[in-house]
Amino acid sequence: MSTFIYLVLILSIPYFWYIRYSTNPKKGFSILFTGVISVILFINFNLFVLAGFAVLGSVLLHNNNNLNHLSFFTSFIVLITSAFNTGIENLIWTILPITLVSGIFSLMMIGHWFLVDPTITRIGMKNIARSSIFIAVVLCLLLLMGFASEELSIFYRNIILGLYVSSGILSLGSLKSLNEKSYTGVMAATGLSYLSLLVSLGGTGTLILLP
Repeated sequence: MSTFIYLVLILSIPYFWYIRYSTNPKKGFSILFTGVISVILFINFNLFVLAGFAVLGSVLLHNNNNLNHLSFFTSFIVLITSAFNTGIENLIWTILPITLVSGIFSLMMIGHWFLVDPTITRIGMKNIARSSIFIAVVLCLLLLMGFASEELSIFYRNIILGLYVSSGILSLGSLKSLNEKSYTGVMAATGLSYLSLLVSLGGTGTLILLP
């Protein structure tokens, strides 16, 4: 479970970068998201992870866009490389479903921040919702094609499939809510992202942890 959370937080870094790039929220959001990602230090503390997080934290110290892009890229590469040493089998297959969870989690984070600062643009939130729909569809297709652990029974496969379908539908609901110009549209999208996060956690957790 700790390794699962570790990967969810690391795979949130590209979304964190995209939110800053597309939405340009105030510095408080970056401090909040960096603080959440800092949990990785308690899960898998070593000098490699500390260095990767320190590079990520450097984005809070300057406003140079090129340096920010480099910091995000470097920290992600360092930290995702460290994941290969966590003992996870078939990491490539593991990354895709966890990326869905990370994307929806990031959508929830920026949705909450919009409620604090409604002046930011919604385009970043919309595109993250679209990416979550896309990943959920890809995961459903992979499950239907049999790309899963042979130890996973048909019963559990169908449950996971249903959870991913639900996650995609809820992410679509978030996207449609964000098209509403009123403040309540983002409130609805944030609420739906909560539900989508829960079902995606259920599907991904069952898919990865059950076998």
